[in-house]
Amino acid sequence: MQNDNKQTPLPPKFLLRLFKGFCRSEYHDDIEGDLLELFAERLREGTKVKANLYLFFDIFLLFRPGIIRPIPKIHPHQSLSMYRNYFKIGFRSLLKQKLYTAINIGGLAIGLTCFLIVFLYVQHEYTYDRFFPNSDRIYRIYQQQKENFHLGSNYFAVTPAGLASAMERELPEVQAASTFQAREALLEYGENSYLEQGVVADPHFFEVFPYAFVEGVPATALSKPNSIVLTQSFSEKVFGNQDPVGKAMIYQNGEVYLVSGIVKDPPSTSSLQFSHVASLISDPDYKREMEREKWNNHNYFTFFALKEHSDPSVLESKLPEIYNKYSGLDDTYSNKGTYYVQALRDLHLETGMNADLGSKGNIQYIRLFSLVALLILLLACINYTNLAIARSMRRAKEVGIRKTIGARFGQLMGQFLGESVLIAGLSLLFSLVLTYFLLPVFGSIMGRSLEIHIQENPFLLLVLLGLVICVGLLAGSYPALVMSSLKPIQVLKGKIRERFSTSSFQKILIIGQYATSIAMIIGSIAIYQQFQFIKRKDLGYEKDHVLSIPISFRDNQLRESLATLKTDWLSHPQIEGVSTSGTLPIYVSSSTTINDDKGSPKDDDLVVYENRVDYDFLDLYNIPLLAGRNFSPDFPTDLEKGYILNETAAKSLGWTAQEAVGKHFTHIGEETVIGVVKDFHIHPMRMEIAPLMMLLNQGFYSFVSIKVRPDNLSQTLDFLKETFQANSPYPFEYSFLDARFNRLYQDDQRLGSILGFFTLLAFLVASLGLFGLAAFSATQRTKEIGIRKVMGATVKHIVRMLSVDFMRLVLVGFLIAIPIAWYAIHTWLEGFAYGIEMKWWVFGLVGLSAMLIAFLTISFQSIKAALMNPLECLVDE
Repeated sequence: MQNDNKQTPLPPKFLLRLFKGFCRSEYHDDIEGDLLELFAERLREGTKVKANLYLFFDIFLLFRPGIIRPIPKIHPHQSLSMYRNYFKIGFRSLLKQKLYTAINIGGLAIGLTCFLIVFLYVQHEYTYDRFFPNSDRIYRIYQQQKENFHLGSNYFAVTPAGLASAMERELPEVQAASTFQAREALLEYGENSYLEQGVVADPHFFEVFPYAFVEGVPATALSKPNSIVLTQSFSEKVFGNQDPVGKAMIYQNGEVYLVSGIVKDPPSTSSLQFSHVASLISDPDYKREMEREKWNNHNYFTFFALKEHSDPSVLESKLPEIYNKYSGLDDTYSNKGTYYVQALRDLHLETGMNADLGSKGNIQYIRLFSLVALLILLLACINYTNLAIARSMRRAKEVGIRKTIGARFGQLMGQFLGESVLIAGLSLLFSLVLTYFLLPVFGSIMGRSLEIHIQENPFLLLVLLGLVICVGLLAGSYPALVMSSLKPIQVLKGKIRERFSTSSFQKILIIGQYATSIAMIIGSIAIYQQFQFIKRKDLGYEKDHVLSIPISFRDNQLRESLATLKTDWLSHPQIEGVSTSGTLPIYVSSSTTINDDKGSPKDDDLVVYENRVDYDFLDLYNIPLLAGRNFSPDFPTDLEKGYILNETAAKSLGWTAQEAVGKHFTHIGEETVIGVVKDFHIHPMRMEIAPLMMLLNQGFYSFVSIKVRPDNLSQTLDFLKETFQANSPYPFEYSFLDARFNRLYQDDQRLGSILGFFTLLAFLVASLGLFGLAAFSATQRTKEIGIRKVMGATVKHIVRMLSVDFMRLVLVGFLIAIPIAWYAIHTWLEGFAYGIEMKWWVFGLVGLSAMLIAFLTISFQSIKAALMNPLECLVDE
């Protein structure tokens, strides 16, 4: 039998209080009845959540002239007096409750600091390459080679030398196009030499990139052979206060270049960093490429400026025609390329392109850091909301008295929101100080030069003002609504204590805080464990105590004397081995194709990475042979035909290590496998071990690797520097291989460092809020504690009573955090071919640790309350 007396569920009380707070009193009963009928009808048709949502919009639609409560007219001097009074009351309230004030201002200051730091970082990243007045019309051409996957991508930033001039001739949308390369070059003036990062560009470079000239004419600065433009800082470094225009410099070991202009330095937010721009028309390789009828080499960057009101997509649609015309490849060629257009402004944050230009940002990290900063700020706002609700009891009588003498809902709302904005403003002042000191540390970790200059950043000023208002309103709106809606009779009779002590809204906020904090802690531990795994994993070669010296391909003097120099180095007692190679074993970037069946179709080719090494490479890095032998001077054929494969390459060709020895494959000609080495990691662990072949370098090397003993290292380095500089005009530069290896994971290590820092702050904010809430909870239950102590309750029982409710909330937060953290970690680890497996005990340990810290946070206040004299507890407040 149906129970007709069953009560219909009511909507949330705060929605009805919101309605009554803004609606004219004469319409209350009629409109409230209609709203409840609509709510009941929607509840029968759907879920309670849906009915609540619809009710919110119903109430929102009522806020219109005729129904909304009129704003009382206040004389200007009365208004000023009223707000001055609000300020005094709010300020006195903050001073009276110092613990509450300190926790709220501290928590909000931490949240605002995280937000400001990340905001300045994101703003810096999005300002890259936007300093040109025509930056919105500057684009570059890149290409896709569909079957040529290199380092995990088939996109390449380099193009043929003749593409820029062809675009200027055949595409009317192009205002100017330029071809250039980024090169490190040795420049000499007088007795001084400088190894500098520069650019070699065609005469149209400054038409595409309108850098501000201090001296010289942009249109003709690179029009003559052997001309060079210097940046302002490099010019001062070389020439001091002299006028450099027209002076001669030695460029790259003997070529004389005349300075034709001075430009201002590229800003730090430029993808293209250089100290000089040299004329490309002097380069013999460029001349040969420009004389070719068909393009088959891709070694240059091509940028262009689009004419105003032209559509880049229309231009992009015409690029296949140019490719087909000059590449000489028909549609039957399987690896036929495709050209695409990319905006200069997108260069910094769009990654995944081979042979790319400039330092790169990471859009995923920007999104992650932004999310984390907003979460921490939200946690701080939750703290304020929780504490303000708990604190409402102390100010309930104040509200009751104010309402009794005629205070309106809007006035009370204004007062409490004003206090919230005041706290947000004070927090912002502290956060600006914290940001000033922490921003350089954050910038150093992220490899960026970050500074806070409010006077030079008007948008930041608007953000700061908006933050104070938004944070104040966000954190204070719910407590203000609750306080302003109190009924004077209930307040003055003391009937609201139970209502505030058991707020489900507060519980939800605490659960959300700890779920977020615990998930971040688990994520930070996963990142730390992954990098410990990488450091401990056997790489297949020895990287400790090996230093590498880069060798310029133009350093002919060193190359001619390297054999003698190598003998001198090996004679030193602290040097154990010396080897030359095209690339270092930690990152082999050069690739090619081979085939085990001569004359077979191109589709049967195997893409392999290659490293040109000398006779001592395997021994120096202690790379074990599985079959066959190492390169040897006793076998002259090794210079032309001898190759060593890794296990993966042998398997990819269908051979075991033993079967591969003596087999032949086609590369330049018909090559012979003389040995197979055990697989070793030639790329970061995000990539699986790829096929690799090694051949003797015959002068094609870019690095000298030197294995040294760890003792007396400074003396060994002094010896290497002295002997190197005696045989090379280039400066002595070196790095240890383990340091280079760590730089491969630089971005992920930055992620771990920053996320760990934010995690500590998030947990600190959550703990601060719990500490404050426990203090207010203990204060609210003072009389109950006194009665229990009189009845014989021990300190242990009192502590347990005060702690258990909070501990349950932390436990629920932990249970919610587990699936969130697991999914996030699993997604991140998918980016590594070799990674850890998160153990269940890590989740359990984090949960127990969080609960222990939460218990210690709560127990401080609980023990303090439990040790109070019962007589003091029973005295009226």
